[in-house]
Amino acid sequence: MIGCYLAMVYMLRRHDQCFLLWSVACFVFVAGGCAAGIRTYVDMPLLTYLLADVLLLLSPALVVAGLVLFLRGQLSARAKQQAALLLTLFLLPLAMLYQVSNASTALTSFSIAVLFIYAIVLLKNARLTPVFPVYILQLFFAVHASLMVLQVILVLPLIGEEHRTFSLPSLQWVLLGHVLLTTSTGLMLPLLSFSLTENQLLRLTELDDLTQLLNRREFFKRANLALLHSRRQQHSVVVLMIDLDHFKQINDQWGHAIGDLALKKVADLLKVGLRTSDLIGRLGGEEFAVLMPNTSAEQAALIGQRLCERIAHHAWEIEARPVKLTVSVGGASCVAALQDLKQLLADADNALYQAKAQGRNRIVFDSEFEKQT
Repeated sequence: MIGCYLAMVYMLRRHDQCFLLWSVACFVFVAGGCAAGIRTYVDMPLLTYLLADVLLLLSPALVVAGLVLFLRGQLSARAKQQAALLLTLFLLPLAMLYQVSNASTALTSFSIAVLFIYAIVLLKNARLTPVFPVYILQLFFAVHASLMVLQVILVLPLIGEEHRTFSLPSLQWVLLGHVLLTTSTGLMLPLLSFSLTENQLLRLTELDDLTQLLNRREFFKRANLALLHSRRQQHSVVVLMIDLDHFKQINDQWGHAIGDLALKKVADLLKVGLRTSDLIGRLGGEEFAVLMPNTSAEQAALIGQRLCERIAHHAWEIEARPVKLTVSVGGASCVAALQDLKQLLADADNALYQAKAQGRNRIVFDSEFEKQT
């Protein structure tokens, strides 16, 4: 049933070929389970041991291949070669040991445990969000790997003894757990994919495509919440308006593609030069805005000046073209966050025009702060 469900999902989302691999993995597991289940009744080691173990090993291998495809978007030629080599290394001993009762079962169980441990590491290194389905899936893989290791421990003393594997009560419980965990994993895989897709779509609605900063709507939303929180805490707030100098000339001289790279370069430098608590957004064109909670005007002036120097120093060449790139910054502050966001942005925008008039590549605060200093 899960295999059919995953196959239907694949029919609806043909670009996600991981669902095809996961669907095939379910059918392969069922086929391997059926072949292994008739060992007690059919004396055909080639079918009940070799083929069964190959299928039971191939099923988690397809799950891991689907995970790699899901995380990386494609299976590289090198990855396919490595997978084929590993499967060959596992299959050769199986072909030699399948006539020795329970020996191939122990090797297969150990190999499956290795695959599940690799899947745990794969998910950990991917650093996916949201993390809840990732943690659940890692838990399933960890328990499954532990069960396979336990099965190896239980089967080792039975190597060479005919028809003892399924008669041992402890092994029957291990096999039942194997089936339940496989079913649970099959249900969690699409949840992992859907939750990640939903998170990506949500980020698309929040972030600017080019710079990966907050877009205008999301910046206003989060900035208003931050301003409200600062007002309750009686903390001062600073808003900065940042504009690229002579950006039209950059577009006219080098083209819009270089202009886009210049915007991205500045955005990256803003991420590095500002604090994690600061909100950064692209309001449109070459204009950026920053909200700095719990920050005094003096602190913001120092940070803004360092930003100007950093950008002038690091953004002088783009795609081997000598692009002279600087920014002008206007700042506005309020004590205890008493002003609203629109007024703060308007004050910062006025200060920005003053920075432009005074020669650019500098930070200027609104007139109230200038009077205070």
